[in-house]
Amino acid sequence: MPLSVVATITAQPEHRSAVHTALLAVVAPSRAEAGCLHYDLHAARDTPDRFVMIERWQDDATLDRHMATPHFAALGAALDGKVTGVNIDRLDLLS
Repeated sequence: MPLSVVATITAQPEHRSAVHTALLAVVAPSRAEAGCLHYDLHAARDTPDRFVMIERWQDDATLDRHMATPHFAALGAALDGKVTGVNIDRLDLLS
């Protein structure tokens, strides 16, 4: 069953540009992964420090493989100390 993910990342204001760059860097390799159906980065209009990644994966196993990739690990390192919060919601597609 397809799995949707909404990841909300809030940058520290002084690191907004670095966080944006780090998030952009994972888009292309993530889209190229087997089982990735959708992977898009968004910026919140009302909160310039908040970024939202909207993803769709073939199933839980493909998402778990994504989270074990070198580019995902590099993202974690790049965000370390530069964000005030990261929230990841795994959602079941109902319609």
